[in-house]
Amino acid sequence: MREIGILTHSFTDAYNGNTDKIYGGGLERYLYDLSGVVKELGCRPVIHQLSASGSFRTELEGIRVIGYDCKQTNLVEAFNRMSAEAGDKIVYSSFIWEPIDYKQGSIGICHGINWDHPGFSPEHKSNVARNVQNALSRLKRIVSVDSHFVTFCRAVCSFDDPERVVLLPNAVDTEEYVPADKEKSERDCLRILYPRRISIERGIVPMMLAADRLLASYPHVAIEFAGEVIEDSLLTKAFRLWLGAHPHRNRIRHQAYTFAQMKTAYQRADIAVIPTIFSEGTSFSCLEALSCGLPVVSANVGGLNDLIIDGFNGLLVSPTEDKIYEAISSLVENEQLRRSLGREARATARAFDKAIWKRKWRTIIADFMESP
Repeated sequence: MREIGILTHSFTDAYNGNTDKIYGGGLERYLYDLSGVVKELGCRPVIHQLSASGSFRTELEGIRVIGYDCKQTNLVEAFNRMSAEAGDKIVYSSFIWEPIDYKQGSIGICHGINWDHPGFSPEHKSNVARNVQNALSRLKRIVSVDSHFVTFCRAVCSFDDPERVVLLPNAVDTEEYVPADKEKSERDCLRILYPRRISIERGIVPMMLAADRLLASYPHVAIEFAGEVIEDSLLTKAFRLWLGAHPHRNRIRHQAYTFAQMKTAYQRADIAVIPTIFSEGTSFSCLEALSCGLPVVSANVGGLNDLIIDGFNGLLVSPTEDKIYEAISSLVENEQLRRSLGREARATARAFDKAIWKRKWRTIIADFMESP
């Protein structure tokens, strides 16, 4: 059986030393689904990942995973070592913006631009452009999850084949992620869901600040933070201190869900918030919320602009505390608006159904395996 090596910075939870479980983020979800497509085509996926918990080898749900210790080495050097050891058929699913020594004719994936923070230096962004040009010159194809990266490539890079960059947005299983049966208006509280990792780029800080104001202004509102943490990080410690000392702690919940459990969090919620401040593709969390018929308050960052049409299936705002608070407040106070946005949210999700995604990836992989 032919193997396809999939290179990534994260799959199992090597952040916290839990290499017997898959980390609960969007990238990891993507690679789990992609591995399923590879297996359906009669190939064996082997995931090579960076590890902050030492080198390891394991197998999870039929996926062989090899971890490479990166604590004492440069991350690009560790990634290049993975590339050298991964065989001849490789999918690079991370670090497209870094100076990777790609194996000619491989496939790359860009999960969203991560250099779109206004505070990053012009020098850094120029280096990114050179590194992306290197990827375009050596890879057979780059699959982009959003139009943001496609436009970037067309604007600052040169490539002779218009199909070198393929736009294939992320997807959602619309038969699994469905609206709740029970009418939410029957509940005694209104639930707001933050279905994201507890991280800076995912907008945890403006969300916490907005939560302070929402909980103080609306006694019937409860907020759930549904996402993984990195233990011992300063941000995690600050988040837990905030939770423990909050005057409205009885209306705040934090829980990390498995992929299989996550739909219950959406079905309990009335509003979803995706307040990313940079580094975002076509967010799984956003797609899942849409599929469950939730009105979404979304930052106007990266691939979120491919999913949310302001005032139609959600509210699109700048990723600031004030704008996030104002948008959520407008939904808290207007049940009719919540309902109308939620109806269109569900309809939007059908255009991003996972069956479409899997069919397109089968074609890409089959063509990849046939090429010399």
